[in-house]
Amino acid sequence: MRRSILIPLLALGTVGGYGAGFASMACHSHARRAAFERHVASVCVEAARRDARRGDDRDRRDRDDRDDRGDSFGE
Repeated sequence: MRRSILIPLLALGTVGGYGAGFASMACHSHARRAAFERHVASVCVEAARRDARRGDDRDRRDRDDRDDRGDSFGE
């Protein structure tokens, strides 16, 4: 009698435990995916800003070089 109740209870607990684990993984996967998307977006923004700063520095150097050679259009 005791064994006939214990086995179904253990089986039910096992199934319930796996179900809760899979549900938890599914819930956390959305948060993990959103965190990864935020990380990728911040990396892209940082790269774009760094590239823009380099572009500004290059433009400034080109203008300075033209001014030194007298190749600017204003002269």
